[in-house]
Amino acid sequence: MSEATSFLLTFLREAWIALAGAFLAFALLAGIAQILRVSSAGLIGANLWVWESVSALAAIILLGLFAYLGVPQIVGALGSALPNGGGCGPISELGTLASGLIGGLAALRMLKATFTSILSASLGGASTFANALTECGEALFGMILAGAAIPLAAFFLGTC
Repeated sequence: MSEATSFLLTFLREAWIALAGAFLAFALLAGIAQILRVSSAGLIGANLWVWESVSALAAIILLGLFAYLGVPQIVGALGSALPNGGGCGPISELGTLASGLIGGLAALRMLKATFTSILSASLGGASTFANALTECGEALFGMILAGAAIPLAAFFLGTC
C-alpha cells in the first residue's frame, strides 16, 4: 500500500510541476500581451484601454503570486491537518493513502483553476480571478470534508 501511495504522490507531484511550467509560460505571455496593449493604447490615446490593460496585468500578477506562493502553503497546511487514519491495519493504511491523495488532487485542482484564468487572460479574455478563487475554495472545502470523513470511517469500520 505504501508503494502505491508513493507512486501516486510522485505522479501527482510531476503533474503539478508540468502544470506549473505551463502556467509560468502562459503567465509571461499574458503579461507581455497586456504590456503591449498598454503601450499601444497609450500611443493612440485610449485611456480606457490603458486602465483595462493595467487591471488585467495586476490580475495576472496576483494570480501568479497566488499560484506559486499561496497554493503550496495552503495545501501543505491542510494536508498536514488531515488525519492519517485511526487505528492500525488496513484502515490506517487507507486513511494515509486517502489523505495524501486528497492533498495532491486539491493542489492540482487549485493550480488548474489559476491556469485556466491565466490562459483566458493570455488569449485576451477576462481573467476570471473570482472563478479561480471560487474553484480553489471548493477544493479546500473538499479537503476539510475529507478530513472529517477519515476519522468517522475509522470509527465505524473499527480499529484494532
